[in-house]
Amino acid sequence: MNGQRGQALPLAIIALAIGSLVVAPFLGYAGTDLIGSRVYGEAIKEQSAADAGIEHAVWSLVNGDLAEQLSQPGDEMTYQLDETINGLAVDVTVTANATGGTAGEITDTVIDTLEFDTANGYEPSMINITGDIYAIAYRGPGSDGFLKTITIDGEGEIGNSTIDTLEFDGSAGYEPCVIHITGDVYAIAYRGPGNDGFLKTVTINTNGGIGNSAIDTLEFDGSDGYEPSIIYVSGNVYAIAYRGAGNDGFLKTVYIDADGHIGNPAIDTLEFDTSSGYEPSIVLVSGNTYAIAYRGAGNDGFLKTVYIDADGHIGNPAIDMLEFDNSNGYAPFLINVAGDTYAIAYRGTGAAGFTKTVTIADDGNIAGAVIDSATFDSPGYEPCIINVSGDMFAIVYRGPDDDGFLETISITSDGDIGAVADALQLDTSSYDPVIISVTDGICDIAYRGPGSDGFVKTAGINAAGGAATYEIQAAAGGTMIRAVVSIDNGAAAIISWQVE
Repeated sequence: MNGQRGQALPLAIIALAIGSLVVAPFLGYAGTDLIGSRVYGEAIKEQSAADAGIEHAVWSLVNGDLAEQLSQPGDEMTYQLDETINGLAVDVTVTANATGGTAGEITDTVIDTLEFDTANGYEPSMINITGDIYAIAYRGPGSDGFLKTITIDGEGEIGNSTIDTLEFDGSAGYEPCVIHITGDVYAIAYRGPGNDGFLKTVTINTNGGIGNSAIDTLEFDGSDGYEPSIIYVSGNVYAIAYRGAGNDGFLKTVYIDADGHIGNPAIDTLEFDTSSGYEPSIVLVSGNTYAIAYRGAGNDGFLKTVYIDADGHIGNPAIDMLEFDNSNGYAPFLINVAGDTYAIAYRGTGAAGFTKTVTIADDGNIAGAVIDSATFDSPGYEPCIINVSGDMFAIVYRGPDDDGFLETISITSDGDIGAVADALQLDTSSYDPVIISVTDGICDIAYRGPGSDGFVKTAGINAAGGAATYEIQAAAGGTMIRAVVSIDNGAAAIISWQVE
């Protein structure tokens, strides 16, 4: 701040000398009540000095880092100009009313960090419990399955330690995926002992307390259960997409009641790809229609739609199919954009990170061609994408040199993909990152970081953009100027101006 004040002050003085200020003719707002009065000379000195304070604040908001320090509405900064003006000290207070800015703009640094496991934090899966309470399921020390709870407040501040811990599988807990059932009951699908597919239910209360043991367990596949992705269907019915025997793609439906009891056996099974079904990502399309993105034959990227009724019965065969990338489609992450438009983030040719958009109708019919395609980075491993607000989306991934990155892009409801809006390097090592929203403009990223430890970080994203507004007060002698200024894309404009 000191350096910026030193640079701005000469500009303000020069502007005053020639009777023109940098942003706007602020003095025109002063009125002429003092003209001809016996206190005119002193008053104009004070008013000119206070006006220079307003000018300095505006300059710092537009050209300096003051706006970054006032990143949230209500944030306030008070300082004094380094040099006197007309022999008067000038005190300035700036308060953020609405921070505005450019849509997709990311804060220059992370907000907060917690190392939730100092030994291992592989393949984290994260979910909000309620309010400030979050849970992370992951593969920890000894490749066992762990569940931990933490706090993250609405400003992105993370509690200094975890709340509670449960080792939900003491043998193996690979690639866990956690989902809310109802009340305090949660389910975790994962690859357990012998690489079999397992499903366990646990309790997590609203304070983050975890039950001392699992409620129930189902071995949903006694052969293989790699990379399970679980989704709610209807009532007590849930579906799990995973890579099973022979690396084929499988879909199973299971029963979980409100108390966490799991039905045995599974309700129904569909082998949705008899060749390969790596890293499936499943989403609801509409009604009984679901879509699965996965890496199939030849490591190509595939998208299939399937039918699952309310009782868990799965239609056979699949409804429709699209090969969205005929070269590579590693670790695809599927998300709805709007209406019948969907986006897939994945690692494609040359290990580059791609985003593609497709059309899926409510009945499961997939349009025969990709709508749009964009590269977000190269390399772009293990991407995870979420909607921030409107057309703005955020992607976390492992990029160049295995560093962790957060990027924002726009995707319209028609599937048009914009250029990267902003990017932030999260860490010098970041594997298996996942991202969820905390509040509007705040996101939470869990990943395996340096030393293979488990980390959580929060970052701010300007979701909607638009003009930022600030109230600026500058006092010199007995005169106070109070101004409200809007700043949009580097241009400042006066909303109101008052001399007191």
